Amino acid sequence: MKFGIIGLGYVGLATLCGLAKAGHEVIGVEKHIPKLEQLKGGTVPFHEPGMAEVLSEYKDAITWTDDVGLASGADYVILAVGTPSREDGSCDLSYIEAALAAFKTPQKIIIRSTVPPGTTNVLKVMYPAHTFAIVPEFLQEGRALADVLKPHRVVIGSDDLEMCEELAGIYGRLGVPLVCTSPINAEFIKYASNAFLATKISFINDLSRLADKAGADITTIADGMGLDPRIGRSFLNAGLGYGGSCFPKDMAALLHVAQENGLDLPVIRAAAETNDAQIRYLLSKLDVTRGMRVAFLGLAFKPGTDDMRDAPSIALAQQLLLQEVEVIGYDPLATWDYRQADTVEEALDGADYAILVTEWEELVNLKPEAFAGMRQQRFIDARNAWKFARDPRDVQYEGVGRMQQKVNPSTSK
Repeated sequence: MKFGIIGLGYVGLATLCGLAKAGHEVIGVEKHIPKLEQLKGGTVPFHEPGMAEVLSEYKDAITWTDDVGLASGADYVILAVGTPSREDGSCDLSYIEAALAAFKTPQKIIIRSTVPPGTTNVLKVMYPAHTFAIVPEFLQEGRALADVLKPHRVVIGSDDLEMCEELAGIYGRLGVPLVCTSPINAEFIKYASNAFLATKISFINDLSRLADKAGADITTIADGMGLDPRIGRSFLNAGLGYGGSCFPKDMAALLHVAQENGLDLPVIRAAAETNDAQIRYLLSKLDVTRGMRVAFLGLAFKPGTDDMRDAPSIALAQQLLLQEVEVIGYDPLATWDYRQADTVEEALDGADYAILVTEWEELVNLKPEAFAGMRQQRFIDARNAWKFARDPRDVQYEGVGRMQQKVNPSTSK
């Protein structure tokens, strides 16, 4: 089959690679010319394991273009364009509408972009010539291609029975659970999934503050909780909170949809507020003085990616800069707009504090002597991931809700 893919970010390019690897012909459409030129040259414009190899091996099956119209001859057109947040938290659908408006003939449209509940039904009214389905993505950056090739499940939302059957036949070859439902249910599944994971993160961060006060270890608590199969251990890591291109945007959009329907979602709202507050809580662990230097160990919002969208490192740095604190960052892949070191040693040299922001393997395995070049060996483990936390030696170590050895005031005399 032939697929046209509009938008070649993480979702679009991962989808393209998966389809090419499955033996399909693909047309990749990207309006951003510098990115398009990189792809034509075989270069992936962001860090994502496995993609460059697929693009090289299956290059004969791939056509690159900036012309949306060239995808009109495909069996299916997949929309994977951005749906960024507006200032009020609502979802900007202008890229989707622009892509649909470019087609002059009826198309079978698969929406992979994350869109608010009800969007597909609205698009069906706006563009009645097209047939629509939404197949939301559940990709994790750093393993996007693996998630395309072997997802946990595939959700197909369409009111067109023939299209549902066709897509079930295509995705059924992956051998994973299929959910065929209405478009609005599929849209809800995507938002509900992300909101639940974000809430798990905020929940454990709430408890981490209490653990700090009471002298408990939130990591041990999370380990014990996670043994319950109804809870699970994933997304129960206390620290700086969530970031990236999905959770903050999707939480805001979900709250905006609720507001439009005359509702409040207090649990979702509290989770978002807790996430914002976690940066301030981390800052409270620093004895800030004007002119001191703070080394950021890791910059990306999570390991395995160079993505800096809504990365907690940026919000943290901005707050410190307002207090006239010097910041310097190190990351093996990501870059930012502030001072950046080429090595860990350079970042730590002369620093008053070091903060583990992203739990890259090389950073969580730093030995205590690596901090010797600091002015003061004060280390804030904002991901509770440092392997030497129980034997920090000369390093003044502090985690988040972890091993502070404080006495519970309610039981002390």
